[in-house]
Amino acid sequence: KLAEIVAISSAPIGASFTFVALFTGSLWGKPMWGTWWVWDARLTSELILLFLYLGVIGLYGAIDDKRVASKAVAILALVGVVNIPIIHYSVEWWNTLHQGPTVTKMDKPSIHVSMLIPLLLMALSFNVYYFIALIQRTRVELLQRERNSQWVRNMVREIKQ
Repeated sequence: KLAEIVAISSAPIGASFTFVALFTGSLWGKPMWGTWWVWDARLTSELILLFLYLGVIGLYGAIDDKRVASKAVAILALVGVVNIPIIHYSVEWWNTLHQGPTVTKMDKPSIHVSMLIPLLLMALSFNVYYFIALIQRTRVELLQRERNSQWVRNMVREIKQ
């Protein structure tokens, strides 16, 4: 039950991150490539990821019985997992506008240390933000589901005092 709540709580955060990546990527792509959007393998697979997130959110909201909704969302999420290696390896499998790996290579990273350190700090910051947001969303989802139970009523009563 908790894994289901965490998965449902995680989808809007993932959709937000994916949208921000696509939006800011197009802002960066316009001056670099001369266009806002190209049907590049990485961009297209990232857009598919956004649609999968939106599908999970919409499917869960469309089905009233949350047990059935959770099972349907789990199936969609399993189908969506196939997209993860496609996003990661798309620059190696197809000729794309995106460069290959610069940090996660077997060799020494080809990115200069003056850019590597801020990049790693931002990656760490995004992960910390994700986990804080996930904990808060999970907490809200759990309280909404259990709002009629005695332990939630007791907690609300204690807060009001």
